[in-house]
Amino acid sequence: MQKSNHPVPAPTKGAIPPAKKKGLTKKVRAAIDALIAGRAKTHEEAAAIAGCARESVSRALKRPEVLEEIRLRVEQQLKGKTLARAAGKLDQLIDANSENVAFRATELALGLNGYRPPQQGTTVQTNVNVGWMIDLRTNADGPGQRLGDSTVGGTIIDAEPVEQSE
Repeated sequence: MQKSNHPVPAPTKGAIPPAKKKGLTKKVRAAIDALIAGRAKTHEEAAAIAGCARESVSRALKRPEVLEEIRLRVEQQLKGKTLARAAGKLDQLIDANSENVAFRATELALGLNGYRPPQQGTTVQTNVNVGWMIDLRTNADGPGQRLGDSTVGGTIIDAEPVEQSE
């Protein structure tokens, strides 16, 4: 047997081995399946379906790899049959007998396709110049001097009123 030209270095004393990525057990996968499919509404119900303790499910649902698996599965489900079902239901609601329901469904469908009604409400301008400027900086170094005391030596600002058009 030939020796490799690139031997793997031996771990140094006190070195921490890299963390092993934990896999999901069959029971955790079963609990996730039950929760995502809607067969279980609580951790306790999911644990009963998976055949394990509620605490095990609760602990597992805090692990990052389990949360990532749930995120991927939910995303997959939403992009799959759920999205198609939601589109079908929205299409049915557009033809609903209730004018309010039909209007809201139509408004949502248009909004999802980029058609939005003009925004109502107050318009706030961000480049508005304020008519007064107050300088709160002081040069007070002595004890007993207060802000606004003429001995403080603060800057006096001369201001002229601005006429507002009505």
